[in-house]
Amino acid sequence: MTQCGVRVRRLRDMDTAVGQILLPNQPDLGAIVHLTARDDRELLVRHMRADDANLLKRMFYKLSSETRYQRFFMPLDSIDEERLDHETQRLATIDPERETALIAVCEEAGVEEAVAVARYSCLDNRENACEGSIVIRDDYQGCGLGRQLFDLLVQVALTHGLRHMVLLTHADNGGMIALVHGLGMPYKGRYSAGLYEMDVQLAEVARPYFPFTSPEAALVMVG
Repeated sequence: MTQCGVRVRRLRDMDTAVGQILLPNQPDLGAIVHLTARDDRELLVRHMRADDANLLKRMFYKLSSETRYQRFFMPLDSIDEERLDHETQRLATIDPERETALIAVCEEAGVEEAVAVARYSCLDNRENACEGSIVIRDDYQGCGLGRQLFDLLVQVALTHGLRHMVLLTHADNGGMIALVHGLGMPYKGRYSAGLYEMDVQLAEVARPYFPFTSPEAALVMVG
């Protein structure tokens, strides 16, 4: 895995998540990672919080029909606002025991906006395995953000002892398939009913660097 263009900031004690006691290999829910896209746009990545529901809602309205369809397997162009409020609140409410969501944000016109989300949820019927997904706003696609964000998600999964990440996408979603292939980790793929399932093996990668985990992490620039 690569961390090209990644800068990790050590948080001051007052910046850590409220009430959180850091333990070895436990993600620091208050950590912030700085990413630089290939076009030099700067982004911050952090763990999802419950109050990010409004960010997710505004991001949803900025997704094209195609991007919505690729992520949610339906276009959702006519979703009513009440349902959208419910869904964004649900997606922003994370159970840290079984799921992780990383959100990439930037400042636009003086307001924090979400541009990408990568997440996984542990599978109930399979030990040490999870199902992952990623969605990127259309105006941030193709600039290397997906690869860097997915690298971070994999690293968090590894700290939780997960060894497989299953991803489901449309068979014609070449961007997602290329992203997984570019990670350099072994995976098995299979087609079924117009969908493509990729089972990525996380155990054989080199010893990862955990920017969201290590309490000792200093200010780091990689790349």
